[in-house]
Order: sequence, then C-alpha cells, then structure tokens
Amino acid sequence: MDFFKFLISKTFLKNLIAAVILLVLIVFGLNIYLGSYTHHNEYHLVPDLTNKSFEQAKKILEDRKMKIEIIDTVDYNPKFKKYAVVEQNPRKDDKVKVGRKIYVKINNNKFAQVSFPHVIGKSRRQALSLIKASGLKVGKITTRPYFAEIVLKAFHKKDTLKNGSKIPKNSVIDLIIGDGKRAVDEEENNEQNEGTQSQQPDADIQKTINDVIGN
Repeated sequence: MDFFKFLISKTFLKNLIAAVILLVLIVFGLNIYLGSYTHHNEYHLVPDLTNKSFEQAKKILEDRKMKIEIIDTVDYNPKFKKYAVVEQNPRKDDKVKVGRKIYVKINNNKFAQVSFPHVIGKSRRQALSLIKASGLKVGKITTRPYFAEIVLKAFHKKDTLKNGSKIPKNSVIDLIIGDGKRAVDEEENNEQNEGTQSQQPDADIQKTINDVIGN
C-alpha cells in the first residue's frame, strides 16, 4: 500500500519526468553527434576524373573532401594521356558521403610487349588471323614470286621479325607473301643460280615446304 502511494506521489512523478527528459536529451545529443561524425545526409557528386593525371585527380577529390586510391594500371590506351585516369569507381555524378574513397585505374605509359605469333610459313589467312589475335595490326602486304602462298618475311618498322620476337602491342606488321605462281623446280634452280641468301627460306618456311612436297 505504501509502495502504491509512492508511485502516485508528486516526488516519484517529478523524478520520472526528470528521467524521461534526461533520456530524451541524451538520445537527441547522440543523434546530433553521430550525424556530425558520419556526415549524415551530407553527400557530394563524384567528379569526372577521366584523362586527369593522378595529381590532378587527387587535388579535385581533396577539394570535395574525398580520397583517391589506385587499384590497377591498364595497358596503354592512346585515347588517354600517359598515367591518366581511365576508369573510376564510383562513377561520375554518383552520390557519395564525405570522406569516401574513389578507386581508379591508371593508363600505362607504353604498350605492353607481346610475342610475335608464328606466322612465318603460314598461309595468308592464318597469318592475318594470328596477327590480329595477338593485338597487332596488319600493314603493307607485298607478294614475291614463290611456289607457295605463304608468309616469307615479316617486318616492324623495317626490322625483320622472327616467330616469337618481342614487339609492342598494337604495332603495325608488314608482310611479304609468296604469290604461289612459281614452280618448285624453278624456285630451286633460281636459288642455285643466284647463289644468294635473299631467296633462302627461313627454317619455319622450309619445314612448311617439306610438308607440302612430302619430304
């Protein structure tokens, strides 16, 4: 009975009201603090960093209270400046909170080296397919009298290429291909009469010749 009287007494009610008010103030204060700490409802649009140098991109993001981090470098793309940003995540105009990291990929300063494919001694169609599949480009094609329509020589900027030679990706390759009009006997006689190495086939070509004539 005394306890019930205490629950309805003015003293208890005053203490209860004071406790409720204090709790409300604590919750309100925490909400303000957490909102300030986590930048609640404070967003920025991600700027376009494409083709900006790393230092330029870093400065742009710092002015917007964001951070930058390189996650990878990619094969050189001539559409972008050397060491420039080629990809970013989040993307341009995405909304992010203050302090968010923007992850970027940077353009390399030169093309990666690739192995020149085994085209010497191959047919024209095979050679063109292999060259393109290796990330290279086909340039000038010249025909030379020869009994088989196969690749006799390959050049990059006047440098003779061998199967497996290392060259920059996207390089232009010039080819000399046999026209398939010269007879085998005529080819052999001309080589003996001329006594030069200019018409001598490479080892890969010779292997193809042997396969063709069944030796």
